[in-house]
Amino acid sequence: MGTTSTQGPLLAPRLALGAFTVAVILQAGCSTDITGAEPPGGSGATPSSTGGASSVGGGSGVGGDATTGGSTNTGGTAGNTSTTGGASGSGGTPITFAPAPGAYRRLTNAAFRNSLRDLLDGPVAIGELEPDSWSVGGLPTVGAAEVSISPRGVEQYQSAIEAAATQVFADTARRDRIVGCRPASATDAQCFRQFVTSFGRRAFRRPLTEAQITRYTELITTTAATLGDVYGGVRSGMIGMLGSPHFLYRLERGVAPASGSGFWQYTSVEMASRLSYFLTNSTPDATLLDVAEQDGLQAAEAVGEHAARLLQTPAGRESVRNFATDLFQLPVIGARAKDPAMYAEYTPALQAAMMEEIPAMLAGLVFDRNASALELLTTRETYVNADLAKLYGLPTAGRSSVFAPATLPAEGLRAGLLGTAGILSLYASQKEGSPTQRGKFIREVLLCQHISPPPADVDTTLEDPPSGEMLTKREKLEQHLTSDSCAGCHAALDPLGLTLENFDAIGKFRTMDHGKPIDVTGDLDEVPFNGPVELGQLLAAAPETAACLVRSIYRYGTGHVELASETPVVNDLAARFQANGYDLKQLMLDLVTSDGFRYVAPPEL
Repeated sequence: MGTTSTQGPLLAPRLALGAFTVAVILQAGCSTDITGAEPPGGSGATPSSTGGASSVGGGSGVGGDATTGGSTNTGGTAGNTSTTGGASGSGGTPITFAPAPGAYRRLTNAAFRNSLRDLLDGPVAIGELEPDSWSVGGLPTVGAAEVSISPRGVEQYQSAIEAAATQVFADTARRDRIVGCRPASATDAQCFRQFVTSFGRRAFRRPLTEAQITRYTELITTTAATLGDVYGGVRSGMIGMLGSPHFLYRLERGVAPASGSGFWQYTSVEMASRLSYFLTNSTPDATLLDVAEQDGLQAAEAVGEHAARLLQTPAGRESVRNFATDLFQLPVIGARAKDPAMYAEYTPALQAAMMEEIPAMLAGLVFDRNASALELLTTRETYVNADLAKLYGLPTAGRSSVFAPATLPAEGLRAGLLGTAGILSLYASQKEGSPTQRGKFIREVLLCQHISPPPADVDTTLEDPPSGEMLTKREKLEQHLTSDSCAGCHAALDPLGLTLENFDAIGKFRTMDHGKPIDVTGDLDEVPFNGPVELGQLLAAAPETAACLVRSIYRYGTGHVELASETPVVNDLAARFQANGYDLKQLMLDLVTSDGFRYVAPPEL
């Protein structure tokens, strides 16, 4: 494939990803409302339920057809066939757990950047990468195993890796720390081999084979001799290893049980990567690599011990932040244009602040307050900088670009996730908020309910009001309820989004709509509420919300959309989550010790 290098394939090895890419799986599209606003990430960007929609008052399980009660512990040994009392198939037969298949998982953009940072002894500037995909399962960690990289994306990887290597070798002290030895000449194979063995182990997340060590050592030696530059040779070897599919992809296949029967299990080396990328969003540290090479990550207890250690590190906090970033598709904010004549304050700096607030809120709840993760929907405690404080009408004195804690007014309509400018601006057009898309976000992302796209032949335009008459958004959207083809979905969506009408296309508060007071009443599956604060409280108390969060983090952690055969595990996690007061850290620990995280279906022959 093409490359931006001018040195040729010997000095800057090309990326060879073709054998590791997989087919693109696209999800069905989503409807648009009167503003024409597309959902973030394009069509099919939000996750859909595999078990069907269920009412908030119904208390259904994660699969939409079972309660979370009565489930059994699925953290047993290989070969167990646990079932859950509440999980059953369409015929009422209890579902027996079976693990999902393994996969090649490409690093997400955040994981790629973090891995380079940790491998190269600090941050590096690498430029743009091909955007992550939310088209499968609503999360980049899922899309990374399902969506192939384009030729342009390969070129961007090449440029990024070359740029990173250039920065490292421009800093003598940094270079020497990473190389670990000082090559005496272009024939110093011992130093080159030492570098390849050490750096390659960290980059590939396992020891290199003898053939790989020889290959990269010879590459460095040949290039050093050709250039007359020993460090030019080492740089080429670094680029080669970082451009390898063994770095860019995580191969997860597992091995058959020694007994010959029972589930296949991920190897300790594979588990080290699964743990690290879930709990730190980066490559395994030295401790985890050492344990993995001693085959020390097979027992659930050992996995839990090392998971707890990782969550206590600063990187553990960052992984929770990244989960929020991915789940709510916050990077898309940077691509959401607004009408500059109406929203002059909508600057790149404000957009960046919008992307920062929600991860900071969740991390604060989980790590600083040890509070229920569901308080994300109700909390008045947030984090803002000067730009966000001004947008929210908070005092700006003493604030700068640095984020710091802030408390929202106790009597105001802004609270929790639904009051954040990030969510409000994502689900809006260039000029105004989109009640339909905001309601769809609540249904699909917070409740894991699937909203079908409109029929292909449906007319989504709404009639203009009579000349001289101004209608509020609520009055306009009432037309949806008069059409049989629209009413079914819009009756479920619009009332939820309309309660957020006090917030415009960038999340700024307003009180009037076309000269009329804004009506913020509504109902969630026949449960009434008055305003966004009450809606957030209602959602936080709904069993489906907690179950949906469990489903989302299961997808994020395992890198795939849960199968029906995994229902016992997911339901058990939901029951534990509730019993533990919706403690997200404990949920993550329960997840990594579960059968769904540790076992894998044998590969198809």
